[in-house]
Amino acid sequence: DFAIAWDWEYDRDFVFQVHDYCLQRNLKPYLVQPFNLNETLQLISEDKIKFRVFFDRVADTDFRFQELVQLLQNKGTFFINDPDKIKWIDDKVLIHMDLTFHKIPVPPTFIYYPHDGETVLINKIKQIGVPFVVKPAHGVETGGMGVLINGYTVEDIYQWQRQYKDFIFLIQKQIIPFIMNEKPAWFRVFYILEKIIACWWNPSTHVYEAVTKADVETFNLKPLYTLAERIEELYKLGLFSTEIAVDKTGDFVVVDYINDQCDMRKKSKFADGVCDEIVDLIVNRLVEKIQEEVIMREKNGDNLSKM
Repeated sequence: DFAIAWDWEYDRDFVFQVHDYCLQRNLKPYLVQPFNLNETLQLISEDKIKFRVFFDRVADTDFRFQELVQLLQNKGTFFINDPDKIKWIDDKVLIHMDLTFHKIPVPPTFIYYPHDGETVLINKIKQIGVPFVVKPAHGVETGGMGVLINGYTVEDIYQWQRQYKDFIFLIQKQIIPFIMNEKPAWFRVFYILEKIIACWWNPSTHVYEAVTKADVETFNLKPLYTLAERIEELYKLGLFSTEIAVDKTGDFVVVDYINDQCDMRKKSKFADGVCDEIVDLIVNRLVEKIQEEVIMREKNGDNLSKM
């Protein structure tokens, strides 16, 4: 019924929780890893196995899985995150321009190109102000590795560029969050198949806390959900996260646009992991919607649907 492709060792608990929840609902889950990829490709090609729903946790980092993605697309499999929709997500320049065009609030940002000289950079820094953040145009390692925080000078940018060798990057005003109840008003918001779950997320310690209904009312946090909905409307992904901060003027700003490969390590095992109950909610929602899709496809003879 359902397959997950994965290879990150820290994904194991999440993947097996999804697997076990599927079994509890009488679904037939299948795990694809590098060791059984070729066998899986052959079985699909020979119509010996069929996946109605596919959840890809690896194709963006391991090109060997691209053949599997293409094969399943040709078979009409439903993807949690459509590969045709996520291929642009990694380009922060395009996403920044798109969000700006659609009037979704993002930090003041300039894009650095290889032909920009020192004078251009100085002028950009003056316009944005300090401190600033530098982000690569394509991809950031888990936990924010690869992002320069607290930049003040052109030399800071050059040192970062020498280390990461990125030709195009974003220079962005660093958002200083408002303090709410002694916590920075910085949030990581998850969208999972029509459900939105918000968390407090400390940008210094990377520690998560669940946002409660009382928090939403007390601190007027409804824009977190509105912004996540607007992002989903633009990109139509089944699962993603976004980072949103409230600045000192009280404005909500999308500071890290879209992450389609959410880190699902649990807080009970990792200090910087997602709250256990939130991972459980995400898994339950995922499997619930997978079951709905499988039932629908069984009734409709595997015709395409729009989950």
